[in-house]
Amino acid sequence: MASALPAAGKPVLTTGKVGGIAVKAGAKLSASAEKGTTVTFGIGGGSAACASASFTARVVKNPSAKGKATLSITSEKISGCPPVTVGGFSATVSLSAINLPYDGTVSTAKGHPIVIAESGTSKPTGFDATVDVTGLGSFACIFTATSASGHASNKHSTVAFSGQTFTLNKALTGADFTDCSLAGTSASFTATLGPVLDKSVRHSPRIFVS
Repeated sequence: MASALPAAGKPVLTTGKVGGIAVKAGAKLSASAEKGTTVTFGIGGGSAACASASFTARVVKNPSAKGKATLSITSEKISGCPPVTVGGFSATVSLSAINLPYDGTVSTAKGHPIVIAESGTSKPTGFDATVDVTGLGSFACIFTATSASGHASNKHSTVAFSGQTFTLNKALTGADFTDCSLAGTSASFTATLGPVLDKSVRHSPRIFVS
């Protein structure tokens, strides 16, 4: 009698439903801030509710069994942030990601943890925060971190990051470091983005994690 074949594993990332159609390597994923949620950016002791946030990614590997899918994070954006109060002054902050792309993983472990990490020790994750302080001028402040952690949810096909902290990088900030330090030596963001969509497939279906 022939032995039974082992059950096929479910791909980490699928479309349509959990355990649905496997997302192909090379697929382009994207998401914007989930409707009805707040994108919060903070610098020093000030924080602001920003109008929008988004990311795009490319699927590198999507194993056909439990484990981790790997991604290349190709863009990250936070915009529409109102002025914040830093060091007793009103400041407008414009943000742009640096050192893209980043390495990303999505796991089938409990809570569907997500990690976005630097692509190399010389290229940490982070962003250039142009801080325009009323009456003092504009400064380019570089905040970095080795990684950011969040989790995925299949309820609305979202990814969430809460209180992720970045540190003012003296080497990358350079001549503006002293002025940037007055605004704050740390920054943070909180956001829920979704639904995450597979833009490489017709009708851009939602992404699920097995």
